Amino acid sequence: MSAQPPSSDAIKAAPAPWTCKCDSYWLMFILKGPLPDHAYSPLEASSAAFSDPKEAGAFKGSLGSVQIVRYADTPAGSYDEMVLVPGYFAAPGQRKSHLRVTRIYVSQKETCYNGRKNWGIPKHLARFQFTRSPSGSLTVEVYPPDTDTTATHPFFTAHLQPFSYLPALPFSTSILPYLGLDTHLIQPPLLASEEPGEEELAGTNQWLKTLPLLHTKSARGMWVQLKREQARKGEQSSEADPLLRGDAELQRWWPQLEPWKIGMWLEDATLVFKEPEVLG
Repeated sequence: MSAQPPSSDAIKAAPAPWTCKCDSYWLMFILKGPLPDHAYSPLEASSAAFSDPKEAGAFKGSLGSVQIVRYADTPAGSYDEMVLVPGYFAAPGQRKSHLRVTRIYVSQKETCYNGRKNWGIPKHLARFQFTRSPSGSLTVEVYPPDTDTTATHPFFTAHLQPFSYLPALPFSTSILPYLGLDTHLIQPPLLASEEPGEEELAGTNQWLKTLPLLHTKSARGMWVQLKREQARKGEQSSEADPLLRGDAELQRWWPQLEPWKIGMWLEDATLVFKEPEVLG
């Protein structure tokens, strides 16, 4: 089911292709077993076409990532984003498995609507806070959206520290296929929300395949630490934090993952999303 196009005084359509300027931070991991709980938002979890392995393709695992992106310039304006790409999935009619975005948060409605309509990416709204320290480290906090007035704690917190002892180097995702990593995204049909006031949650009725391309002259490694890891080390108390106490209401917003201690810090990057290929 597809949502009706938004009115001109509400959300403006911004069709593909997009060329974006951004800073991006990659947290990587390997999943070999089933998808963790809460790998899908409730809307997508309710759609067999998007989340049922029999209809949408089984999860195959391998290298996955959480990507945190600060977009300075896009056709939909500036915004922040956190993306979950848990790994590779089978897809109907495809001989090999491909990457898939299963859960993603953004900070404004225009990119939410257009990301869903253009590429079948299941964007939802959230609030972001970024705090830089004098040492150059970055703390990222992601909260439920403003519509959830009870949300006073972040459901995701990461502390990122770029390597200072190695120089920044050029990097492009175009080299990844030579390392055996196919970076095409194949997204299943996406259910639209029928709830009043959720016009940004548009849908699609087709399988869509696209190849995001990123390049930067300034890539370096970084140390990654999640808040629950800090709590285990005694750096923060879990007494007052519902997420660290295992609060189910807060944990439903994001799956529990264990990324590697080392990630990628990509500054002043260009990210291109071309028009998708319609499959089937």
